[in-house]
Order: sequence, then C-alpha cells, then structure tokens
Amino acid sequence: MTIRDRGLIAVLAVALVLLSGVSLAASLEPSAGQGGPQPSDSVTARPYVEGVLGHATNASPFGERSPADRDLVALLFRGLVRLGPGTSIVPDLASHWEVDSTGKLWTFHLRPNQTWDDGAPITADDVVFTVAVLSDPSYTGPGAASWRDVTATASDELTVTLQLATPLGGFLQAATQPIAPAHLLGGIAPAALPDDPFGQAPVGSGPFRLTYLDSTRAELAPVIPAGEVPTGPGGSGEGGGPPLATPVPTDSLVTPPPTEPPGVALPYLDGIEFRYYDDVASLKAAWDQGLLDAASGLAPTDARDLATDGGRVLQYPGTTLLAVDLDLRPARKDFLDPRVRKALLEAIDRPTIVTSILDGLGTKADSLIPPTSPMLDPSTGQPIAYNPAAAKADLAKAGWTQGVDSWTPKGAKTAISIELLSPEQSANPVAYATAEAVAQNWRDIGLDVSVTPLSAADLLGQRLHPGGFQAALVPLAIGLDPDLYPLLASSQTRTTGSNVSGLQDPSLDRLLSAARAPGTDAARKAAYRALEVRLDAGLYILPIAFRDEYVVLRNTVVGPTPRPVSTSGDRFWDVLTWRLLDGR
Repeated sequence: MTIRDRGLIAVLAVALVLLSGVSLAASLEPSAGQGGPQPSDSVTARPYVEGVLGHATNASPFGERSPADRDLVALLFRGLVRLGPGTSIVPDLASHWEVDSTGKLWTFHLRPNQTWDDGAPITADDVVFTVAVLSDPSYTGPGAASWRDVTATASDELTVTLQLATPLGGFLQAATQPIAPAHLLGGIAPAALPDDPFGQAPVGSGPFRLTYLDSTRAELAPVIPAGEVPTGPGGSGEGGGPPLATPVPTDSLVTPPPTEPPGVALPYLDGIEFRYYDDVASLKAAWDQGLLDAASGLAPTDARDLATDGGRVLQYPGTTLLAVDLDLRPARKDFLDPRVRKALLEAIDRPTIVTSILDGLGTKADSLIPPTSPMLDPSTGQPIAYNPAAAKADLAKAGWTQGVDSWTPKGAKTAISIELLSPEQSANPVAYATAEAVAQNWRDIGLDVSVTPLSAADLLGQRLHPGGFQAALVPLAIGLDPDLYPLLASSQTRTTGSNVSGLQDPSLDRLLSAARAPGTDAARKAAYRALEVRLDAGLYILPIAFRDEYVVLRNTVVGPTPRPVSTSGDRFWDVLTWRLLDGR
C-alpha cells in the first residue's frame, strides 16, 4: 500500500466517504443477549433479504464505488487475512505469515487446495496480479495510489512476499484487500479494469457467489464445493453450520503458528438477496409488508424509526471521523495559535451532534484515534468540553477582539468571516448537517460563519488540495489500525497527499513516523502515547465524532455480532454464523 500515502485511510477517504451517502466470540456461535429469538428456535430455509437505500452496479474489487458495491465484494471475495473477533485480524486465504526484522518484507503462505468459483486454483500469482494492478499508475479504481510503494513476488504457487518501501506497523489491516483472479483478468489493462464487465458477473472466492445483479436487486447463493453434501441448514457435517476454528489473535509482528486448513465452511443462510430502493418511503413500505429481514443505507433517524416496528438497530463502532480541517499555512495566520483552535473546538456542541444528527449512532471524538483502537490511551489528555464562555475567553487570551459582526484576529485590521466548506447535502447529508451545526455553534460565540457545500471533486481538487480554504468539515477514514502520518506529516502536503492543512512541523513528523513504524504492541502503544500527547496540545485537526456503521435487523435475524469496522462491508465478517428464525 502507499506507505507515504496510507491507502484510502486518508488520500481518497474524503472522496469515498463523501460519495457514500448515509449510508465472534472465541467460537463462531452467535452471541447471546442480542434480543429476539435464540438459535435454539427453528431455522427457516429461505434467503436473507436486505433492503438497501441505494444501488450496486459493480461487484469487482477493482470497480466497487458505493457502499452497496462494497457489501457485495465483501461477500464474494477474500483477502490474505480477514477481520476476526474484537479487534483481531486472523488468517484467511493465507494460513500464516512471517515478517522480517526490518518490517519491510511480509511473506504470506496460502492454504492449499483453494479454488475460485469456476474451479481454478487460487495461487500466489493472484496476489501478485492484484498488487500489480493496485500499484499501476494507470489504474484509477478503488485503492488507486494506495499500494504504489508495495511490490509482490511469488516464490512458489502458495508463497508470496510483499515488499514495502517504508515499514508500516498496521500493514496487516491492508492485507484484508480482496484478491482478484489473475486467470480471468490478467489480460486486461489496469486502466480498463474498473469498468470491465467482470464487475457484473464476478468469479470470486468467498462463501457466496453472485447469481443475479441488476438495478433492482442482487442475488447470492452459498458456495458448495464439489463433493460437499450439507446435512443441516446451510451447513456441512453433523448439525450443519461452519466448521471453523478462530485462530488466537496475535501481535502482527509475531509469526503465528501454521493453522490447519479448515473444513469446508458453509453458511447457515440459504442465500442472500439485496433489494435496492431509490427512496426511504419505498424501502419502508417493503419493510411494513414483511418483505425484508434487514435494511441498510438509511440516515440515522430513518434507521431508528424503522427499527421501532419489529426490529433493532445493530451498531458497528466506526472509524470514519467527522472533523474540521483548518488551513494552517503560515500565510493565513488566523488559526496558527493553538489557543484559537482550542476555542473553536470548545464552541462546538459535540454531544448534541452525536445525539441529534447521528441519533446516537456514533461517538464523540476526543482524539483523532478511534476510541476502539488498542493504540488509544485515554489517559494522555483532558477531553475538551463544550463551553461557549470558555471559548470566548480563549479567543480573547489569544488576542482576538469581539466586535458587532464578528471577531478580529490578533494583528488583523478587519473582522474575520469564516467560510466552512462541506460535502453536498445530497452526497453526504450527515456531514452537511454537521457542518451546519458547527457553523451555528461558532455564530453563537459571535463569529461570522457561512457554509459552502461542494461536490467531492471540487472540495478535494479545487479547494482542499490547493489550499484555497479556511476551514472544512470533512469525513476522514482513519482506519482500524490508525495511521495519522498522511493527515499531518510535512511530506504529505503535495497534491497527492492528505495533509491539506499545509502543516509543516519536523518534530511532529518524527512522532508520526515512530507511531506508524513496525514493532511489538507495547512499543507501538508507547509511540502512539507520545504522539497523542502532542496532538492533544496542538489540536491540528478538530475532532467532532466517529460515525458508526449500522443496519436495521428483524428480531428473527440472529448471529451478527458487532465489532469495530472501517467500511459497511466489514459487518459481514461473521456472516457464516447468521441464521433466520421462523419467529414461531
């Protein structure tokens, strides 16, 4: 992945999230206490049906563009590793891996006898092909520019080594990247892959295969390998269900012991169907008719409303941060004083944003690091509370003077007028509403503020990257293993970088580099702790809230278990455990 520009954690995170709209315990048994009927009740033999506000158009790892696309890819394709219980990452296509002492060479050993849906073997060549596409300058699809500094080489059919130009402690998270079939796509130019017809009829490696896709629905069937005879509902062997053993989570730099190839893992579900809707009213009508087992893509309030009728909202702690980026280039001067940045954050009523705009489907952010991350040390700083009076006092201490229409910054001759950029309401209503709330909070302490909504292309290409802005409310995909280097490092102010604030601080750069470097969990946590202390003092980016991913489920759906996620597709991490009960 791009080591100088952490793959989609920041570079394209803004654009992807802007366009996304609103979008196991130690065993693989469903957790108790989730509400609704329990797995001991009878299981229904029919597909799971989910209503989606939005549409899927491409189910290729190289062509996914929307949350609905990413949901399909998550079910159809596998990576070298996958998400496990809690915050763990466990083997998937690979059974185990080693890392050299420099942290630059990661060698993955694939499980033998794995095949694509068409029967072709899955080999190291597929991994080499996938990485080569992602790192090709002509490729512009998902993950573009995110693996530029990684090369892959195969030493045999089941062994592949990924070489990183710069060591990265959180590289295992990147290794969840879906792998694509080289034998079907190897002859296609990388630039053409995002729009190749493969996306409408993909051949994957996951527990489901796509049998139908159009603008109204997608149908998926369980993959049953040749010779496998299920004897239970969707399962194999005695009693049915997935015969998987979850490996014990390990430190990413500690070589885990080889795991035995698992038995055939078959879902309990007889299939999955996604039905796509253009508006909330039509989706709700289908829910009221009992046609749907679940609903996704809804705004927080709509999801809560739908759940009151025989359902529940299941929350997956998210790593998408709603934040205010400020122009910190010396030429602008307005926000260079940390006391001013602290005042601006004190003036923002973050708890109300979480309870009203997010309807509780999120968490107030006191750091740039997600609260679910093992790297976060909450003891490093004192959270800044909502306090408009303190905000005004801090502006005054920073030399600002309040006038009739606004405040005048220290040394300035005229009062400031702040233009707060945001995503368009139609593209991301939650981010837009958050920007409006922030603007009103700042007006409440006497600042003159206006909100300018922009398309993703204009926001990124015309305003943020060139530095033509004062403040911007942006969604940032921080990721499950947070790497803040792209957001704040001096080298990331180039056109392709994510440091849109223009911050230049060599001492901060050293802390950012240390935090992203490989090492033991203890060493990495110590490096992050030092970085957090600096970030708490500097407040270079104003954190507002972390958005959750969520889905509305009928009480007859059991098995889904929340864990921290970075995209909507991550919620299918335990889909093999899902069951539909008949509700009797």
